[in-house]
Amino acid sequence: MPVKAQPIIVIAGQTPPPTGGQNVMIARLLTDLSSDARWCTEHLDFRFTPCFSTVRQANLAKVWELLKVYGRLFQLSLRRGRVDLFIYPSGGPQTVPMVRDIVLLPFVRLVTKRLWVQFHAAGVADRLQRRNGILERWLKIVYAGVDGAIVMTDYNRCDPAALGITEVEVIPHRLKDENREAKLPDFSHKSLQILHAGHLYDLKGTPQLLEAFGRIASEYPEWRLVLMGEFLPPYSEDECRAKCRELGIEKRVEILGVLRGEEKAAQFSSSQVFVFASVAPYESFGLVMTEAMMWGLPLLVSDWRGNREVAGDAAEYFEVGHSMVKNLADKMSALLADKAKMLALSERSRARFGSVFCENGSEYRKLVGRLCAANDKK
Repeated sequence: MPVKAQPIIVIAGQTPPPTGGQNVMIARLLTDLSSDARWCTEHLDFRFTPCFSTVRQANLAKVWELLKVYGRLFQLSLRRGRVDLFIYPSGGPQTVPMVRDIVLLPFVRLVTKRLWVQFHAAGVADRLQRRNGILERWLKIVYAGVDGAIVMTDYNRCDPAALGITEVEVIPHRLKDENREAKLPDFSHKSLQILHAGHLYDLKGTPQLLEAFGRIASEYPEWRLVLMGEFLPPYSEDECRAKCRELGIEKRVEILGVLRGEEKAAQFSSSQVFVFASVAPYESFGLVMTEAMMWGLPLLVSDWRGNREVAGDAAEYFEVGHSMVKNLADKMSALLADKAKMLALSERSRARFGSVFCENGSEYRKLVGRLCAANDKK
């Protein structure tokens, strides 16, 4: 009896650097699936964005990278023929990533038996609802060849649905527990810390948070605000520092830049409150919220897209819109004044991480196993 060939799984996309939610997800997916001996896992590398200053921008370097990706695809097809499963990262609703998908997906479809798309960047459904131009029509055409989709919240089922994809799996980010002692925040310090982490710019709520903190800073002299992450153009560190000086909070705000490993963990473990103020139209799953829950931090979160689905009962929520700064300032002031509320949120935060987001076996491996089994029945 002939020996059955080992299934070939290809994961496309960019791994860090730079460090962003989608890049981190792709790296973890590679590590996870490569650990399973039931199949052979390969990586089709993307390097469209060497740094976040060029994110979603068109340039010649990206055209050259596109040509190199075509070459990698051609080499893959020569070595492997038609692979069993290809997992592709959706570019999202902005024009440049949409063009990337339009020109790549038809060729990807040719080299695989099954094509699944990971919708990390959300907002495609919103764009298709607002516009019906040439790009949007072509996007629907190339996505017609997609067999299934992976999203991270039920809220974001709307994106594959808008493209006609009916088979959808909801798989949230899960993290390895770095807080093994289940340490909770210490609220007895004389100096207390509000942490804001991730990409720093207007769509992630950074300037709005500065304004809100400026409104309440004099009421809470024991609290300081820490910003951890990378500034995304056109918002800059210089602009951020200028706003802090204007608000008179420059001595109360610390800007750390990008931290990794133990330095990053130290900031989470030494903070008492975490703020996630995103109003990004592509927001799908705030990975930094799960990191904050790992450390048992009370969350103060924008009531936006799928944020409630992620943070659950571990957060206080504020409304966005024209009164976002006032709403955030009011909620922040009320939370900082209520130690009992912070303690309760802290306990719920750590419990939610343990029950929902702690790494506990791979849903991706289960999905891939099921899809490979379905291929065998064809």
